[in-house]
Amino acid sequence: MAHPEEAPLLREAVTLVFDGGSEADATRWLTGKGMLTPRGNAFRREVLHRLLTNPRLAGLDENGEPIEGWEERVLEPDVFRRLQKLFAERSEKRGESRDAYEYLLTGGCAVCDECTEAMVGSRAHAEAPPSYKCDGCGKTRINADRLEDFVAEHVLAELLKPGARARLEKLECDIEAEITCLKRHIEGADERFAGIGELYGRGLMVKAAFVAAQKASKEDLRVSKLRLKHLEQMTDLPIGDVHDLVAWWRTSPYASKRGLVLL
Repeated sequence: MAHPEEAPLLREAVTLVFDGGSEADATRWLTGKGMLTPRGNAFRREVLHRLLTNPRLAGLDENGEPIEGWEERVLEPDVFRRLQKLFAERSEKRGESRDAYEYLLTGGCAVCDECTEAMVGSRAHAEAPPSYKCDGCGKTRINADRLEDFVAEHVLAELLKPGARARLEKLECDIEAEITCLKRHIEGADERFAGIGELYGRGLMVKAAFVAAQKASKEDLRVSKLRLKHLEQMTDLPIGDVHDLVAWWRTSPYASKRGLVLL
């Protein structure tokens, strides 16, 4: 839950939402104020939404009943309920007008030229077509079809160059080797954590070093898992014997096209 000093900032962010602002607007506002998540990370819209839909923010249990002796209330119960009603109304409105769309260039495929943060799938408003926007500064936005068609043409043009497929096959071999190493590294995480704990338990490591080592190991594990997920999308691409790449692109599954773009 929020630190007492951060409660006023959250209340102001909620006021911003009530005044017509989006959760993304509230996220950027909190980031501008220097507020971080309980884990010390920058806020993301999804993280803020989870926080603002947690009934404990208003001193309520899962059934909406007041928790006896709860002293960390950030929002009054009636304000919290109004907020949930607003979220539900916005969600229902979005659901009526938005068709499901699979974005091709998320996960780091496209980055903002202003701040180098990743572009994410988004829509300017409920009736707008699918688009990409910067997940950092929020300044950059482009319609999904314009960006994806351009990237597809570029990818297919690169594949038609002499030696391109041979280079891709070599790259896939390198990726598979890295995947094997990453899996071994991730599997050894428990042993590494246990080793750190043993050193601390035997008095061979001061507390500050122990905490720093644990934090670094957790971050290393998180990054390794993300890297593994990223790499696994680039394997098993059935393009080695394809003669008409344009026809392949038009009929191939989304996962295969995405894997090719990533590669």
